[in-house]
Amino acid sequence: MVRFGIISYAHPHALRYASTIRASRRAKLVAISGDGANSALAKVEAKKYGAKFYQNYEQLLKDKSVEAVYIAIETYRHKEVAIRAAEEGKDILLEKPIALTLEDGKEIVKAARKAGVKLMVPFNPRFTQPLQKAKEMIESGEIGKLEYIYTISEYVKPPMFLEGIDTSWFFDIRKSGGGGFMDTAPHGIDSLFWLTESEPVKVYADIGSKIWGFEVDDIGTALIEFKNNVIALLTAGWANPKGYPYGLEMKYYIVGDDGFLDIRTAYPDFTVYQEKTEKIFWERADVEGIINAFIDAIQQDREPPITGEDALKNLALVLAAYESSKTGKVVKINL
Repeated sequence: MVRFGIISYAHPHALRYASTIRASRRAKLVAISGDGANSALAKVEAKKYGAKFYQNYEQLLKDKSVEAVYIAIETYRHKEVAIRAAEEGKDILLEKPIALTLEDGKEIVKAARKAGVKLMVPFNPRFTQPLQKAKEMIESGEIGKLEYIYTISEYVKPPMFLEGIDTSWFFDIRKSGGGGFMDTAPHGIDSLFWLTESEPVKVYADIGSKIWGFEVDDIGTALIEFKNNVIALLTAGWANPKGYPYGLEMKYYIVGDDGFLDIRTAYPDFTVYQEKTEKIFWERADVEGIINAFIDAIQQDREPPITGEDALKNLALVLAAYESSKTGKVVKINL
C-alpha cells in the first residue's frame, strides 16, 4: 500500500479524498496536517481515520512513514508546499489549479523532476464512466471526425453554501487567482484536451461577476479553437442557486460528422421527487480512479495520466481566457 498524508483541509475536496484513500485497499491514510483554513476540521478527520495530526506541513513531511501527499492547501501556497514536498521525496497529488502563475507552476514541475517524484494534478471528468465511453467512441470513429464540443463543466453552488467549512479564501483573488471560472473551468479544459487529443491555439472568453455580485467572477464562457480544427464552447462557474437540487452539474454535447453524443450528466444519478426534488449521485468513480491512477504511477514507476506539464497547459488556457475577457479580444495561446 502507498502511505498518504493530506496537507490541509482548506479545499473541501480533501473530505472526499480522505474518505477515498481510507477506503482503498491500495492506500493507507497515515497523516493529516492542519495548515490553512479548516484546521479544526482537519484535526477531527485525523482522529476519525486514525491518522497522525500535525499542526503544519513541515512536520508532516518529516514523517518517514508518509510516501505520498495530497495537497489541498489554498492555491497561493501551492508552490511553497509542493516544492518542499518534492525536496522531501514525497510523491505529489496537487489540487488544481497547479499554481496562480505559469512561472510558479514551472518551478513546481522543475522541483518534482529534479527530485524524481511523481506529480499529478487531479481533473475529474476524464475519470467518469460516460466520458470514458465517449472517448472510446471518438477513438473508434463511431461518430466520424470530431467537429464540436459544448460542455458545461462545471456548474456548482458557490463555496459559501458548504456548511461547516471556511471557504472565504475562494473569494480572495490574491489567494485563489480567480472566482468561479478559475475554480471549475480547469476540469472542463482537461477533458477537452483529452477528448480532442489536440492543443488550443486561441480563445475568446467572457468571464465576470454576473449572478452573485461577488468581487471575484462567478461564471465564464470560453470559445476555444484547437490545432485539429475542433471548436469547443466551455461554460463553467458558480451558476447553481442555493435551492438547486444538487451541487454539481456537468454536461457534454459532442458532435462528429457522423454522430452526436449527448451526455446529460457525467455522473450516474437518479432523482427523488417528494416534498422537494433531490438528485442523488450514486456513483463517484472519478476520485477512486484518480487515486488508483496515481498509485499505479508510483508503483509502476511511470508518468501519471495527468502530469505537471499537462496542468501547466491547462493553466495557460485559463489565464488566456481571463486575458481575453479583460481585453475583449481573441487571445492566441503559446504552449
